[in-house]
Amino acid sequence: MRAPPTAMLRSNDKRGRQAPAAPQEGPPPRGPGADGRVDVETAQRIVRDAVVQAMQREEKAVALVRAKADEARRRVARHNLLLGLGVAAALVAVAAAGVVAYRSRRAADALAREVGLGVAPAQRPTGEIPQQVLSGRAIFEQNRLALYVMGYKVDNRIGGCCSAFAVASDLLATNAHCVRDCRARGGTPIVTQNDSMGKTRLRIVAMSAHPAYKPGQAGAGSPDVALLRIDGRASHTVKLANDAELRAIGPGDDAYVLGFPGRLMDPLSPSATFLEGRIGRVTGIDDEATTPDRAVVIQHDAVTRGGNSGSPIFNQYGHVIGIHAAHIDDEDDVTIDGRKTTVTQSSPFRIGMRIDLLKGVPAP
Repeated sequence: MRAPPTAMLRSNDKRGRQAPAAPQEGPPPRGPGADGRVDVETAQRIVRDAVVQAMQREEKAVALVRAKADEARRRVARHNLLLGLGVAAALVAVAAAGVVAYRSRRAADALAREVGLGVAPAQRPTGEIPQQVLSGRAIFEQNRLALYVMGYKVDNRIGGCCSAFAVASDLLATNAHCVRDCRARGGTPIVTQNDSMGKTRLRIVAMSAHPAYKPGQAGAGSPDVALLRIDGRASHTVKLANDAELRAIGPGDDAYVLGFPGRLMDPLSPSATFLEGRIGRVTGIDDEATTPDRAVVIQHDAVTRGGNSGSPIFNQYGHVIGIHAAHIDDEDDVTIDGRKTTVTQSSPFRIGMRIDLLKGVPAP
């Protein structure tokens, strides 16, 4: 029995061949049966589709969260940058204000010092200005036996470091840098009296420098004074200038230095050299102009040398006004054979420490 035409699924082409059937992608998904059940393949397909859809939704959510987080980080970074720039600008402004305030304060302090504002008036100086002016020879004769060479003894060898002078029967004055230098030589520290032909030689039992002295700053800028205690008694002592004499020191005053300069120092049998000069100016310890009670640095032009460190400086009345401490060298940059070098030349300017700085030295 022949099938009806409508049941025909294929047709022949002009050559009598059958045309290929349309491809089928597989059986359509089945829904639940009448009893609500599905087969295994359908169930697997449903689960797989659900998983794919869930993963797609999760990826979209993660991407959205990541985008939101990136945008938040960018906003925070911009905020932190602006905040950092603001803080930096504020710090620069504070620093600039501090510099301006510091400079203004210094200028105000300098002006106040000049006019005397905020400075307690100095106490009235004690003592009187002497009336008798002595000659250089008289000053030398009165004080030559109070002079000593400060040195050291190693075995049978005796060396010299500086000058020193007796301010009391068992106390000698000198520079703080002399204490440092003589200690560095080693041996036993000693002093030998001037013009004693080496017969009066005493041992130094203790040395004490000014507590504010700073090594390496000999001269102006540091109180370069010290005291020595000896194990015997000095036969002669110098006379120290009183407060009235010290505050009256000024440019043009006579200055006399008695000590043992450089190559002329003989530690075995010392003989002091007398030098004469003038005072150029007096300043504070910071090398700036100040009131007479604080002008403790004396500039003079007596021609001293290395061994004169620790020498007494006398005024025209034969009283000690200071301790010679250093000389100021001139430095010039010159070119020699195409090379730049610094040439140091001795200048006529010398520095002395006013004698009342000894009041700040602890007893040795």
